[in-house]
Amino acid sequence: MLVKFKNTQAYIKNYSEQLIKLLKIEIGRNRTRKYKSGTYTNPIDNTGRLRESIEAIQKMQKEGFSSQIMMNDYGVTVDQGRPIGSEPPYQDIVDWIKSKPVRLRDSKGKFVTADEYRLSKLANNIRRKIGREGIKPTNFIQDAIDNSIEKLNKLGA
Repeated sequence: MLVKFKNTQAYIKNYSEQLIKLLKIEIGRNRTRKYKSGTYTNPIDNTGRLRESIEAIQKMQKEGFSSQIMMNDYGVTVDQGRPIGSEPPYQDIVDWIKSKPVRLRDSKGKFVTADEYRLSKLANNIRRKIGREGIKPTNFIQDAIDNSIEKLNKLGA
Protein backbone atom coordinates (compact mmCIF):
# COMPACT_ATOMS: atom_id res chain seq x y z
CA MET A 1 0.00 0.00 0.00
CA LEU A 2 1.32 3.44 -0.87
CA VAL A 3 2.38 5.72 1.97
CA LYS A 4 0.13 8.47 0.58
CA PHE A 5 -2.85 6.09 0.72
CA LYS A 6 -2.01 5.13 4.31
CA ASN A 7 -1.83 8.81 5.28
CA THR A 8 -5.20 9.49 3.66
CA GLN A 9 -6.71 6.48 5.41
CA ALA A 10 -5.32 7.65 8.77
CA TYR A 11 -6.67 11.16 8.16
CA ILE A 12 -10.15 9.90 7.31
CA LYS A 13 -10.14 7.66 10.38
CA ASN A 14 -9.13 10.58 12.61
CA TYR A 15 -11.72 12.85 10.97
CA SER A 16 -14.43 10.22 11.57
CA GLU A 17 -13.46 9.97 15.24
CA GLN A 18 -13.55 13.77 15.57
CA LEU A 19 -16.97 13.93 13.90
CA ILE A 20 -18.28 11.28 16.32
CA LYS A 21 -17.09 13.39 19.27
CA LEU A 22 -18.85 16.44 17.82
CA LEU A 23 -22.06 14.47 17.20
CA LYS A 24 -22.06 13.32 20.83
CA ILE A 25 -21.54 16.90 22.01
CA GLU A 26 -24.39 18.15 19.81
CA ILE A 27 -26.70 15.41 21.09
CA GLY A 28 -25.99 16.41 24.70
CA ARG A 29 -26.40 20.14 24.07
CA ASN A 30 -29.69 21.80 25.01
CA ARG A 31 -31.91 22.44 22.00
CA THR A 32 -34.92 24.74 21.94
CA ARG A 33 -37.99 23.73 19.97
CA LYS A 34 -41.21 25.73 19.76
CA TYR A 35 -44.64 24.12 19.52
CA LYS A 36 -48.21 25.32 19.95
CA SER A 37 -48.18 23.90 23.47
CA GLY A 38 -45.01 25.76 24.47
CA THR A 39 -41.27 26.05 24.13
CA TYR A 40 -39.05 23.17 25.21
CA THR A 41 -35.34 23.40 25.92
CA ASN A 42 -33.60 20.14 26.72
CA PRO A 43 -30.97 17.72 25.42
CA ILE A 44 -32.24 15.41 22.69
CA ASP A 45 -30.93 12.16 24.18
CA ASN A 46 -31.96 11.86 27.82
CA THR A 47 -31.43 8.09 27.91
CA GLY A 48 -27.94 8.15 26.36
CA ARG A 49 -28.82 5.37 23.91
CA LEU A 50 -28.41 7.49 20.79
CA ARG A 51 -25.08 8.85 21.95
CA GLU A 52 -23.82 5.36 22.79
CA SER A 53 -24.90 3.97 19.42
CA ILE A 54 -22.68 6.25 17.31
CA GLU A 55 -19.70 4.50 15.78
CA ALA A 56 -17.42 4.68 12.76
CA ILE A 57 -17.03 1.64 10.56
CA GLN A 58 -14.01 1.47 8.27
CA LYS A 59 -13.87 -1.16 5.56
CA MET A 60 -10.90 -2.14 3.46
CA GLN A 61 -11.78 -3.09 -0.08
CA LYS A 62 -9.79 -4.06 -3.12
CA GLU A 63 -10.36 -0.62 -4.68
CA GLY A 64 -9.64 1.34 -1.48
CA PHE A 65 -11.41 1.93 1.80
CA SER A 66 -14.59 3.47 3.12
CA SER A 67 -15.62 5.04 6.39
CA GLN A 68 -19.23 5.29 7.55
CA ILE A 69 -20.71 6.78 10.68
CA MET A 70 -23.57 4.70 12.03
CA MET A 71 -26.16 5.33 14.76
CA ASN A 72 -29.56 4.05 15.84
CA ASP A 73 -32.19 4.54 13.14
CA TYR A 74 -34.22 7.01 15.15
CA GLY A 75 -31.24 9.41 15.18
CA VAL A 76 -32.12 10.54 11.66
CA THR A 77 -35.73 11.21 12.74
CA VAL A 78 -34.48 13.19 15.74
CA ASP A 79 -32.22 15.19 13.41
CA GLN A 80 -34.73 15.81 10.61
CA GLY A 81 -37.93 15.85 12.67
CA ARG A 82 -41.26 14.27 11.75
CA PRO A 83 -43.68 16.00 9.38
CA ILE A 84 -47.26 16.80 10.34
CA GLY A 85 -49.53 13.87 9.53
CA SER A 86 -46.89 11.21 10.21
CA GLU A 87 -47.38 9.23 13.42
CA PRO A 88 -44.45 7.31 14.90
CA PRO A 89 -44.70 3.54 15.45
CA TYR A 90 -46.72 2.62 18.54
CA GLN A 91 -44.06 0.35 20.08
CA ASP A 92 -41.39 3.06 19.73
CA ILE A 93 -43.53 5.40 21.83
CA VAL A 94 -44.18 2.71 24.44
CA ASP A 95 -40.45 1.97 24.67
CA TRP A 96 -39.72 5.70 24.96
CA ILE A 97 -42.26 6.10 27.80
CA LYS A 98 -40.77 3.12 29.65
CA SER A 99 -37.23 4.48 29.30
CA LYS A 100 -38.19 7.88 30.72
CA PRO A 101 -38.85 8.62 34.35
CA VAL A 102 -42.55 9.13 33.57
CA ARG A 103 -44.97 8.99 36.48
CA LEU A 104 -48.59 8.94 35.44
CA ARG A 105 -51.29 10.98 37.17
CA ASP A 106 -55.03 10.59 37.13
CA SER A 107 -57.52 13.39 36.39
CA LYS A 108 -57.24 14.61 40.00
CA GLY A 109 -53.45 14.84 39.83
CA LYS A 110 -52.73 11.79 41.97
CA PHE A 111 -49.99 9.40 40.92
CA VAL A 112 -51.24 6.10 39.52
CA THR A 113 -49.64 2.81 38.58
CA ALA A 114 -48.35 2.70 35.00
CA ASP A 115 -50.16 -0.49 33.97
CA GLU A 116 -50.40 -1.68 30.35
CA TYR A 117 -53.81 -0.05 29.79
CA ARG A 118 -52.64 3.39 30.95
CA LEU A 119 -49.36 3.08 29.02
CA SER A 120 -51.33 2.17 25.91
CA LYS A 121 -53.64 5.18 26.27
CA LEU A 122 -50.71 7.53 26.87
CA ALA A 123 -48.76 6.12 23.90
CA ASN A 124 -51.75 6.55 21.59
CA ASN A 125 -52.32 10.12 22.81
CA ILE A 126 -48.66 10.98 22.19
CA ARG A 127 -48.77 9.37 18.72
CA ARG A 128 -51.86 11.37 17.77
CA LYS A 129 -50.34 14.63 18.98
CA ILE A 130 -47.13 13.98 17.03
CA GLY A 131 -49.29 13.23 13.99
CA ARG A 132 -51.13 16.55 14.43
CA GLU A 133 -48.14 18.77 15.21
CA GLY A 134 -45.12 16.84 13.93
CA ILE A 135 -41.72 17.02 15.61
CA LYS A 136 -39.40 19.94 14.95
CA PRO A 137 -35.97 19.05 13.54
CA THR A 138 -32.92 19.41 15.78
CA ASN A 139 -30.33 19.49 12.97
CA PHE A 140 -27.67 18.08 15.30
CA ILE A 141 -25.98 16.16 12.46
CA GLN A 142 -25.58 19.23 10.25
CA ASP A 143 -24.38 21.28 13.23
CA ALA A 144 -21.65 18.71 13.93
CA ILE A 145 -20.65 18.63 10.27
CA ASP A 146 -20.56 22.43 10.09
CA ASN A 147 -18.28 22.49 13.15
CA SER A 148 -15.90 20.00 11.56
CA ILE A 149 -15.94 21.11 7.92
CA GLU A 150 -13.19 23.71 8.35
CA LYS A 151 -10.76 20.95 9.26
CA LEU A 152 -11.76 18.99 6.15
CA ASN A 153 -11.41 22.07 3.93
CA LYS A 154 -7.84 22.57 5.16
CA LEU A 155 -6.94 19.19 3.68
CA GLY A 156 -6.89 20.66 0.16
CA ALA A 157 -5.02 23.83 1.15
